[in-house]
Amino acid sequence: MKKLSQNRLQFVKVLALLSQIRWYNIALLVLGQYLIAIFVFAPQDGRIKTFYDTNTHSIAWAGALIMAFGFLINSFYDQQADSINRPMQSAFERLVSKRTSLNTALLTLVMGLLLAWSVSIKAVVFFGSFAVGLWYHSHRLRNIPIVSHTSAAILALTPFFGMSVYHNYSSLHTFAYGALLGLTLFSRELLKDLLMLKGDILSGRRTIASEYGEESTRNTLLVSAMIAWIPAFFTRDLFNEYAATGIFVILVLLSTANLIALKAKDVNGLRWAHLTYKVILILGILTLPLL
Repeated sequence: MKKLSQNRLQFVKVLALLSQIRWYNIALLVLGQYLIAIFVFAPQDGRIKTFYDTNTHSIAWAGALIMAFGFLINSFYDQQADSINRPMQSAFERLVSKRTSLNTALLTLVMGLLLAWSVSIKAVVFFGSFAVGLWYHSHRLRNIPIVSHTSAAILALTPFFGMSVYHNYSSLHTFAYGALLGLTLFSRELLKDLLMLKGDILSGRRTIASEYGEESTRNTLLVSAMIAWIPAFFTRDLFNEYAATGIFVILVLLSTANLIALKAKDVNGLRWAHLTYKVILILGILTLPLL
């Protein structure tokens, strides 16, 4: 019976570690990487061969492992604010010791770089720089309003360009689509400021909401939604009709989410806006094969 209880505790600790890693974000990242590899870079008659390309798997999982490293490092820095903003989730995640979390972060970093090494030196430089950026964001940039939001959005997009590095490929329409998703991620960071305002103030973290107030943050959200339409309008001819439809739906949902946040009277309203952002990001991943 005692052994069974120990096994259950270890299982719960594994779940708590997965929560720290933000496994659902990692799963979306891996899915997005494979969709890009199969539908953007592989020729139509050679898509099945992608599954037999070890370098494709190495790039996809290198990005996932190093992103997991970033989430673990960030959870270490955000522990005080999270204990106020998300007490139940924070208590659950504290079942995993700091030492275990940091050791896991180091392990995921090393494994990610080794996978990148198996592909090329260029991949090592790319993912190594990505890892440094993740650490520097949590260590220094996270307390600088605007800069922290911008860096978080850029870092969230970075691993999706891992496949571009591997294939030595870049195009205007992929960067335009990346800009749209980047603005979405930037807006999501602003919304998180509103959701986490209490903990940020008590923990001394500087954000747009804690420094300039909720009203300014909501107005910035509205401006961000308006700006997102600009690159979509000027690059609309670069996309086929299916991709254009997906982008239009994303823009409508983005504007809707920001309007919900603008009109929200309490945290529940902001949570509905945050849920809409999750739907947008899932739709953004699923639109990748249409590019």
